[in-house]
Amino acid sequence: MRVAARVVSVTGLVALSALHVVWAAGSPWPAKNTARLAEAVVGQTVEMPAAGPTAVIAVGAAGVGLMASGALGDGRVPRLALRALGTVMLLRASLGGDAALAALRLPPSGETFRRLDRRYYRPFAAILGVSLWLAAADARASTRR
Repeated sequence: MRVAARVVSVTGLVALSALHVVWAAGSPWPAKNTARLAEAVVGQTVEMPAAGPTAVIAVGAAGVGLMASGALGDGRVPRLALRALGTVMLLRASLGGDAALAALRLPPSGETFRRLDRRYYRPFAAILGVSLWLAAADARASTRR
């Protein structure tokens, strides 16, 4: 179970990181233009965040992916960090995108964002949250069973 959770976590985080790299480079993909991308991802037809903060998210997601893979070790600190991040993702899934936007001090979302949030973002956050928790399982405890 732990190996599957690691695969799911790493795959999701690498995809999230790659998407943010694309956006940091200035591409609106998969949207047709930056206004539509902003509406889909930020919730309003406003400017997308600058390249710097977007790149920070890309690096952070890649770093968490490394941690989830076990490449940074399986000690107590990585396990606690994965559980904390898993909890954040589960909160994101349960509270929804408007709560996340409010936490980032962004205006409430439009219908496009709310629709994408219900269909894709919240389920992705829930799956990632659960997989991070499972990936954080103590390997020694699972071998004792």
